Amino acid sequence: MKRWARRLLIGVPIGLVVIVVLVILTLNVYLATLPAAKTVRSLGVISIPAPFRITRPFIDYMEVHGQRLYVAFASHNLVGVIDTTTNRAIGTVEGLPRVHGVAIVHERGLGFASAGADNVVGVFNLTDNQLAKKIPGGLDPDAIIYDEKLHLVYAADHDGKTGILIDAQTEGVVATIDLGGEPEFCQADPGSGLIYQNLEDTSEVVVIDPQMRAVIRRYKLAPGEGPTGLALDAVNRRLLSAAGNKKLLVLNSDTGEVLADLPIGLLVDGVAYDSGLKRIYTANAIGTMTVIQQDSADHYRVLENAPTHFGGHSVVVDPATHRIYVAYFGRVAVYEPTPR
Repeated sequence: MKRWARRLLIGVPIGLVVIVVLVILTLNVYLATLPAAKTVRSLGVISIPAPFRITRPFIDYMEVHGQRLYVAFASHNLVGVIDTTTNRAIGTVEGLPRVHGVAIVHERGLGFASAGADNVVGVFNLTDNQLAKKIPGGLDPDAIIYDEKLHLVYAADHDGKTGILIDAQTEGVVATIDLGGEPEFCQADPGSGLIYQNLEDTSEVVVIDPQMRAVIRRYKLAPGEGPTGLALDAVNRRLLSAAGNKKLLVLNSDTGEVLADLPIGLLVDGVAYDSGLKRIYTANAIGTMTVIQQDSADHYRVLENAPTHFGGHSVVVDPATHRIYVAYFGRVAVYEPTPR
């Protein structure tokens, strides 16, 4: 979660909440007057069922797995479960204070969710969405992924500046790795099992070898600054890092060489890659989604900054349907790509 989003989630006076809501409504009215997007089409909005709380609704990371979309509803301490065939909420996982993200371990029928307020990783059953266990997760576990190659769950501790490795079979912590900076999103290479981690405060991507349990390489992101979202094109060995100074950096994942520097929208947070359509989407909280076409491993074109919703900062793509999900406050907007 980007720093500005973290600050708004953790503590905002009620009076400011009212002002923020009015500003949001005004900006969304303005966004509605912009020309229609050419690369995506809206399919509606999904609401996450949750008890009423006097707080700013905030969804952090999302994860698509099979026909389910798992939504980390951080402000309401739960994970929303959405059926992607109907785009309707069908359940929730409760008891996860300030939940940030979800990793799915399909072969065990389990989900692992990072709960930053409790400094734990919660384990829940995919069949009944019941929380089964809590594992110590360092200091403010944030982004979380599953390394399928090595059968390890990896959680990035934002405040602890460490990475936690959890054995998916035993559900126990097997290593804590010093990262040397504040981690944001991460990716695991399905071929090698290596983990790539954005560090926001040092503007780097670090490469983690889970078998060595250590950082083995550090890639500087200049001219990018303050990276948050990270996507991986595993086939072409390319990392896609969304930087806070309105840039998307394309890196060679083996060498760290910056191959492309693309302009994106203001207040970017998440980035998603559709390997089927060769499309990249960045969620810009100013109320746009930058759509980029990958012509080849080293050639990219910005197609447009499509209007979305103010506050839309997290994005994920369903690889089966190519639908794009963008989280803004307590809701999820759904889009589909239009013909190229």
